Amino acid sequence: MLATAGRLPFGPEWVGEVKWDGVRCVAYIPKAAPVRLIGRRGTDYTDRFPEVAEALTEVRGPLVADGELVVMRGGTPSFAALQGRIHRTRPAAIQAGATAVPALFVAFDLLHIGEQPLLAEPYARRRQRLEDLELERPNLRVPPTWNSVTEAFGWTREHSLEGVVAKRTDSPYRPGTRSRDWVKIKHLRTADVVIGGWLPGGPGGTSVRAVLVGIPDKPGGRLLFVGAVSSGMAGPERRALAAALRRIAVPVSPFTAGRSGLGLPQGTEVGFVHPELHAEVEFLELTDDGRLRQPVWKGLRG
Repeated sequence: MLATAGRLPFGPEWVGEVKWDGVRCVAYIPKAAPVRLIGRRGTDYTDRFPEVAEALTEVRGPLVADGELVVMRGGTPSFAALQGRIHRTRPAAIQAGATAVPALFVAFDLLHIGEQPLLAEPYARRRQRLEDLELERPNLRVPPTWNSVTEAFGWTREHSLEGVVAKRTDSPYRPGTRSRDWVKIKHLRTADVVIGGWLPGGPGGTSVRAVLVGIPDKPGGRLLFVGAVSSGMAGPERRALAAALRRIAVPVSPFTAGRSGLGLPQGTEVGFVHPELHAEVEFLELTDDGRLRQPVWKGLRG
């Protein structure tokens, strides 16, 4: 069951949970057979996260729990650290990752217990059954909920978490459905960036496919590349911006990184500009390599 992006809901029929910055996963814990960790698209993560599978083998089955694989860094989830784990396939690399960067399974819903399916039960009852299991142990967590979504939103912002998921207490679990009974709200940050280049689009390059943005390494200096922004622009704005960028075109990149450091596919057409246009973007976080994660264009700054 998936959440729908929306506004913060209010009322006693809603509760709030942390929106974990991890990878969605369902844990299958049979009575005798091995535990399995299965992702949204059917990916089997069991062997890639042996420390989580081992923690789940200590849980008495059979039961099925919905949750998220999360790697914590400095007390908060780190998607970058998780990505460093999730793509490992060699046994030695997997074990090294499990030791150096251990993951957690954060269980937030209970779908089956014993021979009893709980999908038709209301969320509040499923959640209470989950908490009654007392699953807390290393590499396994059952996170808190808030009766006030507003309080959950404030707490998660204060603790630099990704956001909240608001859930209706009377909602059944609908597998494979993106439901309005679950609403996700992210905490976004804003940044003032400088445009240093762009990717032309449309007939004859009359539109902007994406802008390449950076921040000065020092006053009046070159730009440290922080990412390409393509989301959030309307068609007319893309065409107007393309015309403005053509007027300030320069032959040399204003970024400290060379073209290869921009992460563009080979053969991508790119235009560089004099770094004089400032823009505001929203983003989720700054990655370890200094890139804006999920940047969204908000507009030019005066």
